[in-house]
Amino acid sequence: MITMSRVIGLTGGIATGKSIVSRYLGQKGVPIIDADVVAHQVQAPGEDGLKAIVNEFGRRVLSADQSLNRRELAKLVFHQPAKLKRLVQVMDPFIRKRIIAELNHYQDYQLVVLDAPTLFENGYTYLTDSIVVVYCDPVTQLKRLRVRNQLSISQASARIKSQWPLQTKCDLADTIIYNSGTLSHTYEQIENWLKNEMK
Repeated sequence: MITMSRVIGLTGGIATGKSIVSRYLGQKGVPIIDADVVAHQVQAPGEDGLKAIVNEFGRRVLSADQSLNRRELAKLVFHQPAKLKRLVQVMDPFIRKRIIAELNHYQDYQLVVLDAPTLFENGYTYLTDSIVVVYCDPVTQLKRLRVRNQLSISQASARIKSQWPLQTKCDLADTIIYNSGTLSHTYEQIENWLKNEMK
């Protein structure tokens, strides 16, 4: 391992409630490295990550202020698997480098969480000691995603299908947190898991 901390990979499917778990752990004082936040950082104006995206997909993915137009990029890649794969390939070196730097920054902590929705898909599991998957049933997942992102059924389904099947992730997990029910039940599971990890 590159750090002395115990690194927990936190993942799940889109709209399964991973952010709820991540936010709760952060409130408990556990350092959180959010891969989505890292991606936004390396895609900011002036960053090499954004330049790489423009080189690959053209200036149509830029807003008037020269920032990344995420909605336009999403429309471009989520219905075209080859383009989505290419986006991942283009961004991976920038994201991976910054994640590793942040892991090293937290090396003196007992526990650090790498919150990554595509932990498996992008090959970040080698950075972790243990993997937690947040699960909810498919009907709830689709409903949550449609409401959260104001998407049609086909748009939401395309985003879900762009990730690994949730059951596959659960099969590879060390711990599963079930998030189809109440928040209190989710928090109870997190507390039980955290007690074991902090022993």
